[in-house]
Amino acid sequence: MPAAPPKPWKYASFVLMRVPAPWWRRRWQGCRASVALLLTTALPAALGQGCPDLQPYYPASNPAPQEAWQSRLPQIEALLESCLQSAEYFALLGAARLNSGQVAAAVEALERALLLQPSHGAAQIDYAEALYLSGQLFPALELNQTLLGRDDLPAPLRPVIEARQQFWRGQTRRRQLSLEATAGYDSNLNNAPTRGDLTLTFGGTPVTLSVDPQFRPVEGSFGNLRAAGQWQWLTPDHQHDLMATVRSRYTGSGATALSQGQWRYGFSRPSRDKVWTANLGSNHMNFGGKALYSVGEGLLTLGWNTPGRCQPALGGGLQTLHYHGQRVMDGLEASLTASLGCRFASGRQQLRLDLGGLHNRARSADRPGGDRSGWNLRLGWQYESGRHLWSALYSHASVRDQRGYSPLLANDANRRLGNRVLLLRYQWGFGESAAVVLGLTHQAQSSNLQPFQNRGTATEVGLLLNF
Repeated sequence: MPAAPPKPWKYASFVLMRVPAPWWRRRWQGCRASVALLLTTALPAALGQGCPDLQPYYPASNPAPQEAWQSRLPQIEALLESCLQSAEYFALLGAARLNSGQVAAAVEALERALLLQPSHGAAQIDYAEALYLSGQLFPALELNQTLLGRDDLPAPLRPVIEARQQFWRGQTRRRQLSLEATAGYDSNLNNAPTRGDLTLTFGGTPVTLSVDPQFRPVEGSFGNLRAAGQWQWLTPDHQHDLMATVRSRYTGSGATALSQGQWRYGFSRPSRDKVWTANLGSNHMNFGGKALYSVGEGLLTLGWNTPGRCQPALGGGLQTLHYHGQRVMDGLEASLTASLGCRFASGRQQLRLDLGGLHNRARSADRPGGDRSGWNLRLGWQYESGRHLWSALYSHASVRDQRGYSPLLANDANRRLGNRVLLLRYQWGFGESAAVVLGLTHQAQSSNLQPFQNRGTATEVGLLLNF
């Protein structure tokens, strides 16, 4: 004979660590509920087996260490066919899987327990935790609030459940501020052409001239100061993100000093299988004490939540580019990008690939080269292990003008540009919120026109503080 069902609070596993989820009631309805009810009635009757006393399968201590649950999990799973009608069994199975790190499998077992006995307190406690750990913050909050509203909630459990609710609710408002100071050396502070001579065409005749030293690459040391803030607001239906960054680079000469400020706001509306995201932002740069350019942008992205490790996305954007002091260079740029983001090693390693096309339309009919079009590729990698964080970013962009750039350059040839950038970065964390930072940046721009050929390498080391 099956053992008598336990009191609903007797076997709560109390992992109580993290958060996220919605619509937990709706997930018990529909086809899954029908299949589960069929399995819990027809199949056990056909097998003619009874569920044994489950008391010997519980760890001796509560809460129990992960090793204790892991050692019992194979024994508990072996009882599955004998206990298909036991809510206590599926609550125990869910607790064992949850405490063994098998979150997705734990969710299924706990849902079965609650299908059989919706008021099972221990299953509700663990199911809320499993929802949170699987990224479903708001369903976890909803279920946890239901637990707090139960009249039969044991007094010793109430402060624990309340603390969990408060912690999870805090996850709906997130803020991170950071301050980074670095020093380093750059082989081309002014991003000048690398060639020491320039060939111009006068009346069809090429003439080679020497480039003035003041327009040659300037190398030297620099100091960087960067402040950044990120804010996030979550609701059951959508998400708000705001990012702002201010950066200043100090060099031995004011002619190569640089300052930059940018911000971006994002609005996301997720669902079970996809997420829509709209972004607005702007970027402004000063160089040598003067305003260089300003950019305003808008981007709309559709991402798909697939069951595998990689998530695809498709986005379209529009940018306005304004060059201060050179309005003839202003343009309006449209882009379309396909992306693929992947996570490995339990999220510690991430890869992202972006590939897109662009078309830049000149605002002035007199802009050298006229309209231009091209493509760009970005490949990013990040790996985190304990206090160590490695990251790399490689980008390659290719652009071609639609008409001749200048009669003085290569007989008015259409300009072609190829730009490659490699960023390598390492962080070693120490203390509560500090890290040592090492970085290397290499960029190289190729072109069929000599004035647009340049390259440079910068290395830096510094300190990062998070608040």
